[in-house]
Amino acid sequence: MLSKIIPALAIAGVASARIVGLAAPKVIAVNETFTVTLLTENYIQSVKDLVAAFALSPRADADGFIGTEYLGSFYLGPDKSNVLTNITFEVTAPATNVGQYLNGVVTSLYGASNGATTIQWSVPITYGDEVSTEQVRSIEGNNVCSSSTPTDSGSNTTTTAPPSTDPTSPPATGHCFPTSTQTLIQSSLVYANALIDSIVQSNNQTGRQNLGQLNGFLGDVSAAVGVGRGGESCNNPPPPAWPPLSPGDSQVRAISILRNVQDALQAEQGAILQCNEAQAKSIQCQVLRLVDNLDNYYS
Repeated sequence: MLSKIIPALAIAGVASARIVGLAAPKVIAVNETFTVTLLTENYIQSVKDLVAAFALSPRADADGFIGTEYLGSFYLGPDKSNVLTNITFEVTAPATNVGQYLNGVVTSLYGASNGATTIQWSVPITYGDEVSTEQVRSIEGNNVCSSSTPTDSGSNTTTTAPPSTDPTSPPATGHCFPTSTQTLIQSSLVYANALIDSIVQSNNQTGRQNLGQLNGFLGDVSAAVGVGRGGESCNNPPPPAWPPLSPGDSQVRAISILRNVQDALQAEQGAILQCNEAQAKSIQCQVLRLVDNLDNYYS
């Protein structure tokens, strides 16, 4: 998979970055300051990172609650978005000595439509006499899709918010997708655009290569959203047979189909950011059907 992502990134150019992980000392000490690090990597589109927050907890929370031993929150904004250098923060360990995990969350906006997502990571820590130089890290973050209301100060009960009726908001307990899904969709968009350029330039050799890469990435997206690598659960009908068109008309039709593919993939990105499994599957099936129809005009 990595071998396919690398050329996609090369085509798009390295102009942005995203936060992908959390690192902290393996051992912390009571009332001692230590450094928490957000890990970054190249990404295929610009990301607006908003805020990061950290807390200690007896358990590795992955449900949107980071823990009662609050360490602090930090504004990220333009200065700390799309940077390839890791981002560090200074926090102080409390005297309670009860935390076994350090949990961190980052809220960001993705894409032209600014779809909001909150990713959460957890790393195991222990208390000792001094802060260690050895680090622990987590790259496998969770896209936290549940909504919650704060615990009432006079109650020991934590309540969750009722499901939203707003179709544009994330579901209260939505299913989230593999963290690579957005990268796979972006790579599909890159190769769809490259294929359009090849068609316009009548470069069939490069076009066939771009089409193969596009189909490969779309298969990976299909697997990630749960419709099967070949769209087995889509039940798409066979593409209809169309009467032959002139080369010029076939070119126009193929480009139109690919533009529709790009529009659908961008809509699918929004569904994924909202953790809307049903919508993501439906859109991906539409994408596969469009690409099947592309064979009538370009192969």
